[in-house]
Amino acid sequence: MTDPNIQIRLAGPQDKDTVTRVMQEAGLETEAALADGTTYWIATRGGQPVGAIGLEHGDGASLLRGAAVLPGARGSGLGRRLVMSAIQFAQGRGDRAIYMFSKGGDWSNFGFQQVPLAVVMGELPDAPQIRAYRARSERPGGTTWMRPLDRNASKA
Repeated sequence: MTDPNIQIRLAGPQDKDTVTRVMQEAGLETEAALADGTTYWIATRGGQPVGAIGLEHGDGASLLRGAAVLPGARGSGLGRRLVMSAIQFAQGRGDRAIYMFSKGGDWSNFGFQQVPLAVVMGELPDAPQIRAYRARSERPGGTTWMRPLDRNASKA
């Protein structure tokens, strides 16, 4: 059930601490949150932050970054709303695909399909998250996903 009291808005530089706190409380990495070349959103209920999500942009593709919903707001459809906001934004940018790294969950419900890590690393070599992995000589854990974007399809 969608909570009508939840609002989603674009995050600006002044929201970095809020985005970081929400993502950390949800157990997500916050390195490079709101870095140049990214777009983030904050979800609020009653003026209090309850969720956040981001995109790191490349040339014709974006990397979904940190779909976070705090425990008190889960089950309200907020996660889906955040993900769909990011997908619609990427479609509006003209991106051909969105990629992501996930340590859990089945993202096929959002139109994502599993792809090899090399695909994401090759498509978005300058995305902040990928640069951070390379700087630490690490590989992202979990599963690598891709959603092709059809600019005419906005529903998952």
